[in-house]
Amino acid sequence: MITEAQYESLYAFCRRHYVHYYDVQVELVDHLSAAIEERMQQNPKLSFDQALDSVYAGFGIKGFADIVATRMQMVSKKARKNKWKLFFSYFNIPKVTMTVCLYAGLLLIGKWLTQDYYRGFFLFSLGISLFIFEIVYTLKLNKLFKQQKKEMIFTSERLSGIIHSGFFVQIFFSSSVFDYGETKQMHFLSYSLVCLFMLIIFISILAHRDFVKELYKSAIEQYPNAFA
Repeated sequence: MITEAQYESLYAFCRRHYVHYYDVQVELVDHLSAAIEERMQQNPKLSFDQALDSVYAGFGIKGFADIVATRMQMVSKKARKNKWKLFFSYFNIPKVTMTVCLYAGLLLIGKWLTQDYYRGFFLFSLGISLFIFEIVYTLKLNKLFKQQKKEMIFTSERLSGIIHSGFFVQIFFSSSVFDYGETKQMHFLSYSLVCLFMLIIFISILAHRDFVKELYKSAIEQYPNAFA
């Protein structure tokens, strides 16, 4: 039977072998402890350290490297899937009502702004507001993870979104489509397309917010010791 002290030594063993992610350590310790107990039952003469060396040798020359890489890929793939699922939820009932109303509101403002120059200025202001909103909400969500004391792959995907507002700002300042001369020529069709693009960015921000909140809840439930 593995003692508490031996469990702690397995965590230290994982750290010595370059596994710094707590969630991966938990999985490896569970695997190592089960395999060690099995080896010691098969051969009672084996010490704990001898059984550990025997089990670790089975991981090959790369050690735990492949385990960490596989875990990263799995978490990243699952996170992307969840993010897109939350993104498309804003185009399903009942959230689609909010999406349609927002876009209709932007189009009405565009109709009210009869001069093309004012449409361009409005979009510029809206883009900057969207950029500031994303920064503020990101800082707010990051406060949730200040209690996280141990690094985990499981929570690393909170730092990447689907589409960032910075992408719009980059286009706005780098493309001639949005320079001063062109905004004076911004007709309603162009205005509508840009509004649609900005709405997609806004929904992406909301979807990422939902993802981070769900991620935090799952992390607390699955790895409470990482937040202790």
